[in-house]
Amino acid sequence: MTGLSLMIVFLMAVIVMIVSISKWNLHPFLVLMGVSLCLAIISGIKISEIPNLIGSGFSGVFSSIGIVIILGALIGAILEKTGAAIVITQAILQVVGPKKATISALNCRVDYFDTSIL
Repeated sequence: MTGLSLMIVFLMAVIVMIVSISKWNLHPFLVLMGVSLCLAIISGIKISEIPNLIGSGFSGVFSSIGIVIILGALIGAILEKTGAAIVITQAILQVVGPKKATISALNCRVDYFDTSIL
């Protein structure tokens, strides 16, 4: 499968992923794996080659940024389970006030990205 038909199938796969995750509340990893498998089969890749392709794609991502993603998810889960995220949010709101909460959150993001570049 090549050209326009492959693009259409790819766009349909993206739509299926978005709907599955946002509307049906399916786990993103399972949706990504399922859609990847279906897209590979539909596009004509040999079934024996699919596990190697999916594995090499994930290993490329995880070798460069995977540890950051895993640690970020771990810290976020810990903050959520312990209630620390609510405490942090309340402390920020006490300092900046509820009217400036959005602007302060944006400033935190900008400061973080500025320092991470240096």
